[in-house]
Amino acid sequence: MFGQTQSHFKVYQVGTTSASAQGDPSEAAPGWVDKLPIGLVIYVVICSIWMQAGFGGERVRHYIGLLGRFPASFVAVVVAVAATCRLAPGAQKTAWRYLSVALALYFIADSIGVNSWLHGRDPFPGIADIFYVAFYAALFPAVVFLIRAAAVKVHWAQLALDAAILVSGFGAFFWFLVIRPAASSTETDVIKNALTQIYLGLDCILLLTLGVLLLAGVGNRSGRRVSLLLLVGFATMFLGDILWSIAKITGDYLPGAFQDVLYSACYVPLAAAGREQMRASSARAAPIASDSLAQSLPYAAMLTAFLVLVYFTRGDIGSPATVMTIVVFGLTLLVMVRQALVLREDALTRERRAARMVEARYASLIANASDVIMIVAVDGALRFASPASERTLGLKPEDVAGKNLLDLWAGDDGERLRAFLAEVAATSGGTVGPVELRIERGPNRYVLEIVGSNLTDDPAVQGLALNFRDISERKALEEQLRQLAFHDPLTLLANRNLFRDRVQHALTLAQRGQHQVAVMFLDVDNFKNINDSLGHDAGDRLLQAVAQRLIKSTRFSDTVARLGGDEFAILLEGIATIAEVETVATSLIEGLDQPFALSATEVRVSASIGVALSTFETDAEALLSKADIAMYHAKAGGKNRFVTFQPKMQELLHERLRLEADIARALANEEFFVEYQPIVDLGTHSLLGVEALVRWRHPDLGVLLPGRFIQVAEECGQIVKLGRWVLRRACREMRAWRGSVAGGAELRVAVNISGRHLQHGDLVQDVAQALQESGLEPGNLVIELTESTIMHNTEANLGRLRQLKDLGVRLAIDDFGTGYSSLSYLHRFPIDILKIDQSFVNRLTNSYNGPELARAVITLGDTLGLDTVAEGIELEPQVAALLALGCVAGQGFLFATAGSLEELSKSEFVARRNALWTPQAAREDLSPTGRYRALKDAAGAA
Repeated sequence: MFGQTQSHFKVYQVGTTSASAQGDPSEAAPGWVDKLPIGLVIYVVICSIWMQAGFGGERVRHYIGLLGRFPASFVAVVVAVAATCRLAPGAQKTAWRYLSVALALYFIADSIGVNSWLHGRDPFPGIADIFYVAFYAALFPAVVFLIRAAAVKVHWAQLALDAAILVSGFGAFFWFLVIRPAASSTETDVIKNALTQIYLGLDCILLLTLGVLLLAGVGNRSGRRVSLLLLVGFATMFLGDILWSIAKITGDYLPGAFQDVLYSACYVPLAAAGREQMRASSARAAPIASDSLAQSLPYAAMLTAFLVLVYFTRGDIGSPATVMTIVVFGLTLLVMVRQALVLREDALTRERRAARMVEARYASLIANASDVIMIVAVDGALRFASPASERTLGLKPEDVAGKNLLDLWAGDDGERLRAFLAEVAATSGGTVGPVELRIERGPNRYVLEIVGSNLTDDPAVQGLALNFRDISERKALEEQLRQLAFHDPLTLLANRNLFRDRVQHALTLAQRGQHQVAVMFLDVDNFKNINDSLGHDAGDRLLQAVAQRLIKSTRFSDTVARLGGDEFAILLEGIATIAEVETVATSLIEGLDQPFALSATEVRVSASIGVALSTFETDAEALLSKADIAMYHAKAGGKNRFVTFQPKMQELLHERLRLEADIARALANEEFFVEYQPIVDLGTHSLLGVEALVRWRHPDLGVLLPGRFIQVAEECGQIVKLGRWVLRRACREMRAWRGSVAGGAELRVAVNISGRHLQHGDLVQDVAQALQESGLEPGNLVIELTESTIMHNTEANLGRLRQLKDLGVRLAIDDFGTGYSSLSYLHRFPIDILKIDQSFVNRLTNSYNGPELARAVITLGDTLGLDTVAEGIELEPQVAALLALGCVAGQGFLFATAGSLEELSKSEFVARRNALWTPQAAREDLSPTGRYRALKDAAGAA
């Protein structure tokens, strides 16, 4: 059927907000969606005017009628494909896929038909009709899927009845007034006649199914628009088909007639439908309460059927059957009108019932509300009070008549209420307030919060509406929060925030006068031991007791604060001299020196105090920072003392912070290196081994010795990584260097290990890995640990030391004699070497009892079967004294400072070892320090 136009239309899923039925809401419809349909409207209007006006003559009109529809048809295909691509998988996308195929088939059919006309042949019937029929075959599944997508949330029974009425009513119209007259034509060509009837019948069925689609789309605005536009487009096409059929039957059809205008125009609503669908896919559909157009379709179908009846009975309008038919139809209309009136009355009844329920609900809410609701006149005269007024104000609702709200308050609150009422009366819209009022009822005092609105123009109120809320509990909680915000909950002292505020205030006053302000930071020494041994409850009681002693030891005008944990701060105002501050600091230390009774336990603590005095330009933060720095130095200086801030402390802190930040980078960049100090036989000066000492080649500060950065590494948690690196480097370098020394396979290398590495690091695994990587024999590695390190957590350390001995390494106690070793524990540790601290060595020549102290250490080593090594030897008389006491190994600046192994190769100690080493020594069982018989013989001969 050439000229029969079908549109591709994109239908939105009606009645559901399912995400699967919509496109991505985050993607807006493209801009051309709005521009293309507008251009199509302009194009169709121009073509229609041209065809109807006949500009250019019949020939031009003929070609416009043939070719004018193709741009419109192409636009419909483009919009259909674009709409399909933007839909999510589902029934809707399937429907649009079928519609795209149908429009493409129709475009092909039109192309074939136009080609036939251009060659002077009538294309009907012909090959084009195959594609027209295929067009319907693809179109009807599309409409079915559109109905399925639209009718997700409809009442199926109502939809079935409405559809039956629609099909019956309009079906009768199509049959009797369209299909049946066309079937009775005198067309002699059977194929033409059959195709004409088929096209008309399919058009009728298509319009009916679209009417069902419109019914199914009730309740969704976008879905209704899509369905309505589809129906308009296909109705326009159907009208064009009727005119085309009449022209074909009469033989008067020529391109460019009015039916071609309709065929081009039908694409406008179809393209608009596609535009609406794409816009709906990018935004959630907005539901509508009702759709009068769709709901009126069943009634229109009944009216259409009645008109068909009137049309066929117009010649016999007076017969009883016709009259009774009209009467029955009239009665049916009256029954339907009556039903509509009954339904309307029922709807009004439901509305009144709902209004009463709302009123009852509001009344119940007001009656049970905790807030007081009042209506008063502008002068304060009470007109209404909710039941909550009796509980809050002591005013019964039934007694409000004749009372004035202003009589309940007096003084400042009364004036505040009077001003509030005047402000509410002067405000025409919005809410005024809140304002806080206080009221006393018996022994209780309440705080009320009041807001008001001017509703004098509201006929239901005609006054000022006030809302009172009891906020007494909230105000009490705010006071508690304010107390917690500025006071420590455990000790009830000022907290950091309040202390900082008072320091700033004191500095402001001091700058006006001629006095100073002093701040003390106090830290309880070794408080963690109390928590660990007695528990946190005992620790809290101790902090409370410390707070009380601090208050007693300070002046009444001073401020004592707890900053957190075991840190306290004291603010001293009106200071004239530093002596006043020192007196208070001494009093604090002496006061804390007295024992504390915690339940059945007596506890002693000490404190480290940092003192900072204000200057003219000092602010609060700087003063607090200085006191903190001074306290840090007090703890580093031995605790249980006070230290006054000095400017150089700030420089040391900055350096410490810088080193702390640089250590991780230094490890990654290999800025650390190892130097070695020789350990020699004191009698022969022959090399026994070396001690590995780490250095830091800082890019800005130069070479740093361990004293500058070891403690920093301990505190910032990098000491284990550093110790692991030194251990591996020393083993590897010693293994590579010793081949140039006689008996190098028996040289010892000592490495210092931190207490943190022993207690928290996997030291045993690190030692095993260093030995394996370097190839160094375990017996040639000496692990040095300080006396205090191994005595902490003795049982756990004992197990770790035994694991190290199982590897075959040797263990030494460094700086022996400076700690607190217990002999009952010492003999249990698998120690091989005692290293005598330098302090004992120095006393050998400058103290009358120096030799006796050193003798005790050396004798203890002999008793326990340990080798002894003297540290820090600087004088020849010290060597002689040590040999006389029986110590035969040592190290110190007298022999050599730490240096590289290459430098050590050129030393006299290596030369002496090369001279004294014998093949017999290689077969001996050397001492832990690496001493062999030849050295003993040479020392005896000397």
